[in-house]
Amino acid sequence: METFNPDAKKFIELRDFIQNVKNYEEAKKGFKWPRLTKFNWATDYFDKIAYKNTKPALIYADNDGNELIKTFEQMRSRSNQVANFLSDLGLQKGDRVMIMMDTSVEIYELFLGIMKLGGVIIPASTLLSPTDISDRIKRGNISLFIAHHKYKDKVDKAGEVLHQLKAMVCVKHINQECNLQNDETDALWTIYDETNKYPDEYESNFITFTTDIMFMFFTSGTTSKPKLVIHPYHYPVGHLTTMYWLDLQKNDIHYNISSPGWAKFAWSSFITPWNAEATIFTYHYNAFDADKTLDLIEKYKISSLCGPLTVWKLFIIRDLKKYKFNLKKIVSAGEPLNPEVSNKVKELLGLDLREGYGQTETTAVIFTPKGMKVPEGSMGKVSPGYEIAIMDDQLNPVPPGEDGQIAIATYPVKPLGLLKGYDDENRNNDIFKGSWYLTGDTAYVDKDSFVYFIGRADDVFKSLDYRISPFEVESEIMEHHAVLEVGVIPTIDHRDRIVPKAFIVLKPDYIPNKQMALEIFRFIRNNMSPYKRPRSIEFMEAFPKTISSKVMRKDLRAYDKELKQNNKRGKFEFLELDFIEELNIRKRN
Repeated sequence: METFNPDAKKFIELRDFIQNVKNYEEAKKGFKWPRLTKFNWATDYFDKIAYKNTKPALIYADNDGNELIKTFEQMRSRSNQVANFLSDLGLQKGDRVMIMMDTSVEIYELFLGIMKLGGVIIPASTLLSPTDISDRIKRGNISLFIAHHKYKDKVDKAGEVLHQLKAMVCVKHINQECNLQNDETDALWTIYDETNKYPDEYESNFITFTTDIMFMFFTSGTTSKPKLVIHPYHYPVGHLTTMYWLDLQKNDIHYNISSPGWAKFAWSSFITPWNAEATIFTYHYNAFDADKTLDLIEKYKISSLCGPLTVWKLFIIRDLKKYKFNLKKIVSAGEPLNPEVSNKVKELLGLDLREGYGQTETTAVIFTPKGMKVPEGSMGKVSPGYEIAIMDDQLNPVPPGEDGQIAIATYPVKPLGLLKGYDDENRNNDIFKGSWYLTGDTAYVDKDSFVYFIGRADDVFKSLDYRISPFEVESEIMEHHAVLEVGVIPTIDHRDRIVPKAFIVLKPDYIPNKQMALEIFRFIRNNMSPYKRPRSIEFMEAFPKTISSKVMRKDLRAYDKELKQNNKRGKFEFLELDFIEELNIRKRN
């Protein structure tokens, strides 16, 4: 193993402490954030542990039967080639790179390569529309755009904004090619295979300061446009809290079920396992298949598994006892964990399903660590390195058992896993108050310091592991000519998944009927990204509103919950599945 620089040594020392700590009390007492100045995780840490290391760093599989196993040394040398390639394309320290790719070996090479150049990684969901892509390029001030070939046509439709980029890189899938034509748009693209021509050693000629920007994640809130969450180069150090929650060790094979366009992928499919020097398993599929996924968990001897509640719901209706799993630790994140699901998983697997809470803006903040017994309904306790308070609207701490907003202390030490800020100073003024970061989530704490999640203060909800902003969805539906008002809430579909539902008030000249529902569904499918598309709509004469004319979504949620409990539909409620032929929907059970 090569020699670490002073700041990397501090990181390693804290990593070793938290990997070997005996219990939560010891971890909470002994965990202290290091003071770091110059640290690049890719060059100062990863390259050092990877040098001549023949242990598998990454196992890739896909639903076509392909398998690739890459050692730490192979990832080091390939990411060096990528860094040299991107440098030749003009990428410099501080330049922003947007990546729209499925999980693949190449995305890991790119993450490392961009970091080695001091670049800024901005993941993008593959479900974005051309309009979304154009908006993100402009607002993110993107220099390079990298995409898998299957998304190239969608990127090309983003328009003139593409000409502001230094370059675009087309990455092929296994057994496919990036076929570029001699037209004006294709002239902007470079093929990723060109990386093979570059040297597999790289040496930087600049200093990476821990305050330099490393990751920027687009997310949605209560405003009409997504915000950019900014994390600096000490972000991987912040994920030592995530590593402690997962209890990852060097001999683990860890699988996190998440898509690359979201922060959770960076959390648990990239940074955290390699913080622990564990092996990452990643699986590329076109549509999630619970049975196939379980087969792979058994085949590849996955020892550590992280998945959202939706996935665990699908798993527990299978015959899990027929598998010979190597699972040792399992966790759930992204949606509040249902006690019935936890109990069923324990019955079937004999393992505790441990919950974790964090945000795009943070690392793991509240969770159940290994060995801790928690009361039913609790997420666990506050992570080492974080201090929280439950506060009222005046930022006064509330007593145990009383609901309030989760606030994270930023003084005397700001946690290294906490965001630097948003790209919006007005929003920064809202979330940073005094010595606190306000999460926008509500919870309560009991007398024994166990934390219980209540919900999001701004009505944002998770659907199939995607974060949905009602305001953003409502704004897009409002563009339909017949729509007067829209209110979006989470509901449960026929497969017991959380999906968006849109309540709609039509303009006076329009009639709520099946034909109008079909017209709006067509509009939604043609103009919205699939992950945030409402699967049901219900016409109403008027909305319940506050005195200030804000739609009372909690009343809409209560009404919808009553319908579901009585197994009824609203008088003018229509589902996408009512129009299988008209909308060309592939029906799934």
